[in-house]
Amino acid sequence: MITVEKIWEGVRQEGLNYGLPTTFIQLGPGPEYSSENLVKDILMSTRCKWVCIFGENTTQVGMGTLVKGLASVGMYIEVEASGVVRDPGWLHTVDRWVIDYVKEGGFNYNALRSQDMIRFPVKGEGDLNFTEESFKDLGMFPGTKYVKLSGDKAKVTAMYKGEAFALVRKQERCRLYIG
Repeated sequence: MITVEKIWEGVRQEGLNYGLPTTFIQLGPGPEYSSENLVKDILMSTRCKWVCIFGENTTQVGMGTLVKGLASVGMYIEVEASGVVRDPGWLHTVDRWVIDYVKEGGFNYNALRSQDMIRFPVKGEGDLNFTEESFKDLGMFPGTKYVKLSGDKAKVTAMYKGEAFALVRKQERCRLYIG
């Protein structure tokens, strides 16, 4: 069973799908669904082709069945996960992954493909330094790396936008998001 906190349609605000109409499935405390019933509910309630699954336990048992079910009805799936978790056996069933980078986490970053992304959340100077070091550790990662500046927008923009821009500018396949 999959617990779903919220389902809604909106516009993707970050990543390679920026600007695309998307159905968001936020996992967390809430009603429980079987994979089959969740696919039916999504199919009946949305006209979006992209589905973004994020929140708690996005790689839990049962998620592979959900992803395969959504794909079988013509939907594209993007899954967000933490680099702490181990990559699932259904890794390449997903159209696009967004993984929050964790040094020495359980996720095999080398298994990601060119359409996948690694996200580096930056809320302060230490995070920006960590990101720069992590870029070196990743080496020739085939996907897109992106730095997401978050927190108090005015403060973050004033303090780190220039430094983050300089870091991103030096990298291949790298993006910067503020928000």
